Amino acid sequence: MQDALPLEVAELELDATVPEELEAGVWRVPAPLPFGTHTVNLYLVRGPRAEDGWLLVDAPLGTSRAEAALAGALKRIGIGVGDIAAIALTHSHPDHLGAVGMWQRRSGAPVFLLAYAAHDLYPLWGDVTNAAFTRGAQALAAHGMPADEAQALVTRAVQVRGILELPAQPLRAAHGQRLRLAGATFHVQWLPGHADGQLGLLRDDGLLIAGDAAMAGLVPSVGWYPWTRPDPLADQLETLRVLERLPSRLALPGHGRPLADLGSRAGALRGTYTRELAAVAQLLAERPEGMTAYALAHALYSQRLRQVDSRLLAVCEAVARLEHLRLIGRAEQTAGSGGELTYLRADESAARAT
Repeated sequence: MQDALPLEVAELELDATVPEELEAGVWRVPAPLPFGTHTVNLYLVRGPRAEDGWLLVDAPLGTSRAEAALAGALKRIGIGVGDIAAIALTHSHPDHLGAVGMWQRRSGAPVFLLAYAAHDLYPLWGDVTNAAFTRGAQALAAHGMPADEAQALVTRAVQVRGILELPAQPLRAAHGQRLRLAGATFHVQWLPGHADGQLGLLRDDGLLIAGDAAMAGLVPSVGWYPWTRPDPLADQLETLRVLERLPSRLALPGHGRPLADLGSRAGALRGTYTRELAAVAQLLAERPEGMTAYALAHALYSQRLRQVDSRLLAVCEAVARLEHLRLIGRAEQTAGSGGELTYLRADESAARAT
């Protein structure tokens, strides 16, 4: 999921209220969200021939306003739900997953996603026992969050499940695959970091469906969760290197405006993450007693912690930064008698000597 500060949200929403044709046969459809950036970009991409139909990228939540946004866009373009020939999910975060199962049923279109996204999809959003969410609350508590706060975030996640509908028998795409969607050929890109199963689709003419891998005006949220890969920040930095080299003429992000110079934006984002890591390392150096991820979140993201829908992301981003520093040998982790995890600056001279 992606969040934003109020100022950033205001900037995004200036042009995020009505469908917009970006170029012939490519429409951006802003759909409202009850959290985060307040809107998510859906896309409708026409196939090369009329009979090929349209590709729908991501799906609106199962709320009346979100459903109306996509239905209104279809009406404005002059097509019906049955003209949707394929649906691609960029990743399994709820703002992009939405009620995709409903649109799959209405259109009869197959749903495509990466295998990593399928791996998370059902344990998180289809398991009514909430085992994954309970594990997440335990991890947050271990990283310093008060238990009642962590449990409240589990309750919030369960509430979100009520406005989702999972796809039936989604088809799994693989990195490097040439995939035909609505009559057009796309090159499948695996772009982990923001999400383990982040899907990129590069069309032969350089149009890139980028999801939340890179955005204009926003820094993609990169957080650690018990179910993610060990070092999501390292994944994100490598994804940005890939995006810098990708022959994209226009990138379609999950939030905000399209990117005509993806390489420059990817390089700028790498610099942002690198500077933030340096700031975290400095904080550890200034606190020989160490700090929890929750304490780090207060130091770095105090404004976001005051917003209910940003609190989870803020703490999980703090964990991701600390875990990255630990995995590259610049931080150490210790566990207290109650299981609380504290991070300290590593003895880098000793690490180099070994």
